[in-house]
Amino acid sequence: MAMIFEKKSRCKAVAVAFACACVLAGCADSNDALDEWESSVAEVAVTITFGTAWQQDAATRVPPPGQETTVEVDGWDETNADKVRIVTFRRKDMDDQLQGGTNDAPFTYDPTNDYTVDCVKGNRGENFTAQGKLRKVYGYEYRVVAIAYDSQRENAGRSGNVFADGEQNLFTLNLEDVTTFEDFKATVKVGDIWSYISTMNGETDVPNFANRKMAFVPEFFYGYCTTESGDEIIKFAELGADGEYNKSVPLTGILYRGVAKVQVELTLQQIEDGILYDPWTIMDGALFAKNVMTETGLSSYDDFLAPFSMVPNYVYTGLPGVWDDFTGEYTAIDYKTVSSEESSRKLKFTAFVLPAKMELAVRFFATREEALGISHYTAYNGQIHVDNKTYHDGEGATGVISPDAHNNVFYFRRNHKYVLTGSSENVLSHELN
Repeated sequence: MAMIFEKKSRCKAVAVAFACACVLAGCADSNDALDEWESSVAEVAVTITFGTAWQQDAATRVPPPGQETTVEVDGWDETNADKVRIVTFRRKDMDDQLQGGTNDAPFTYDPTNDYTVDCVKGNRGENFTAQGKLRKVYGYEYRVVAIAYDSQRENAGRSGNVFADGEQNLFTLNLEDVTTFEDFKATVKVGDIWSYISTMNGETDVPNFANRKMAFVPEFFYGYCTTESGDEIIKFAELGADGEYNKSVPLTGILYRGVAKVQVELTLQQIEDGILYDPWTIMDGALFAKNVMTETGLSSYDDFLAPFSMVPNYVYTGLPGVWDDFTGEYTAIDYKTVSSEESSRKLKFTAFVLPAKMELAVRFFATREEALGISHYTAYNGQIHVDNKTYHDGEGATGVISPDAHNNVFYFRRNHKYVLTGSSENVLSHELN
């Protein structure tokens, strides 16, 4: 298939400056301020800023895994995250009792410090900013993480109203009073396949390759906060060089994108089907993927390297001698309607996925008028094959062989953007049932 595989990568570093919390170092009776603070509360400001650079691999040959060289590419215009959810976990500070030992007690969810703040994008090239506050209680130590997402993303039109608009409606967090920091995770919602995919001419027509499900993964950004000295465990107060305890030492953190962005841009041709009728005209399309993961841990950025809970395959057993058995492995990850205003008819799919090895497919929906002016509809399915695995840097082909596609299996990595361009004819030359 003569399709260009263009791969850009974006690491969206979201710099988080939390003007808050501090580290308690030393014994409680070594400073009168600690005695005065017993049972006290400190409310500190939270300032969050966004960086918008993508990462792109820069190599002259395929490097060994984990040894890729990357460069940054501007991605300010594509940055759409407008909300940050700040989630806090806490436990009793046992330093005065352990006397140098290790506190192995788990951090548990603190619902009093779970809130969402707005982000302001500003003018071209400026940082995104968000303001909030964090409330600390004397005698506790904290872990603070943040998750950013796009609250305006269109979901309803693409999902047949199964999912309301906004990425906050595409996932859940397992937050309860007993949830520990180590068990903290996000789960992407999975919906039943919608009518655009399963119904043609009033009859159910689910393709054999599909698992009858859809999953729209949010553009997750994730990070945790540390003190100025890099400590991830946040104390109520930190002992300064002047020998005084300060309960207002700020926190800083950086949010990184934990998902890959996949764009498939297809030029559409009419589909010839016999000589008695006009050709079929493609009006809609759906992008499918194998191996769509739906869960990721949130206690570390590296959790995104090993997402889990794949959307299950659909197993259908037909009647012996009537239908063949099949297992639907593909999940719908985007749906688009062809714009009537486009001078060149195209479909452009955009989806985010948790890192995984995937195969991609497209289901096209086409119409034509037949006898008596009655419109008929049908569907065509094809797998995406990429024969030319060089990618582009925005100016032209770099000549670098991409390590992210092999035998038409794509290795989608966190913080990276993948752009595939081709045509409906390319896709349909590799037909799927």
